[in-house]
Amino acid sequence: MIVMLISDESSKERQYIVRYAKDLAAKWTDEYWEMLQCSSISELEETVSQKTRTDIVCVDITMEGALELTKELRRLTPSSYIILIASPRISPAVYMRPAIGAESLLLKPLTESQVQEVLSEAIRTYIDRFLSPDEKKVFVIEHKGGRVLIDYNNIYFFESREKRVYLNTEAEEYGFYDTLDELQEKLEDGFIRCHRSFLINKSKIVNVFLSQNRIILKNEFEIPLSRSYKPVIKEYLEKGGK
Repeated sequence: MIVMLISDESSKERQYIVRYAKDLAAKWTDEYWEMLQCSSISELEETVSQKTRTDIVCVDITMEGALELTKELRRLTPSSYIILIASPRISPAVYMRPAIGAESLLLKPLTESQVQEVLSEAIRTYIDRFLSPDEKKVFVIEHKGGRVLIDYNNIYFFESREKRVYLNTEAEEYGFYDTLDELQEKLEDGFIRCHRSFLINKSKIVNVFLSQNRIILKNEFEIPLSRSYKPVIKEYLEKGGK
C-alpha cells in the first residue's frame, strides 16, 4: 500500500493532482493507493498529529504554518518523497532546506502541463524506490494489504504473538509472517532482544528497570524483560547503552 498526502486549499488544484496521481498509480503499479486529502491547514495539522505514515507528500506551503508541518512530516517518515507547491513570491531559501528535503516543486499558478510533468517524474521515481527499496534504510513488509516500507527509525519494537510478528511504530501496527529469531539475524545492531516475544529498537530505550523486569521506550511503551534475556540487556547497558 502506498499512502499519498495532498494538502491544498484549492479544490480544483487538489482534485486535479489526485486524479492524475490515481491515473499514474493504476498505470504503473498493482499496489493499493490511499489518497489523503487536506483542504485546510487545520486538516493538515490533524493528519500530522495522528502521526500518519506517508510515502508521497504534496503540500501547498503558501498556507500559513504549512512549512513547519511539512518539516514534521519529513521527521515522521524520512524516506517519503516530498513535492512542494510554492509561489514565485516565496524565496527558495525559505523552503529548500535539508529539514524538508523536497525533491520536486510546483509553482503557482499551476497548469495542467506542469502538474503532469512534475507528478510523472515524482511518482515514477518513488515507484522505482518502492519496488527496489534500500533495505539498509527501510524495513519491507509484505502482507495481504500489499507492500509497506517503514523507516527503521520509526520502529519501536517487534512483538511475536498468535503465530505472527507485529511491527509497532509510534501510532501504527503491522502484522506479517516471520519469526523473531529470523528477524534478529536479519536486522543490524540497532535492535536487541529482551524477551522471547519482543525485539526492541535500542534508540527508543528511555529506562531499563532490571529489578522490575521491564523496559520503558519513548512515548511510554512498556516492554517486559525476561530473566533469560536480562544478561543481554545488562551487558548492553554496561557497554554504554541507555
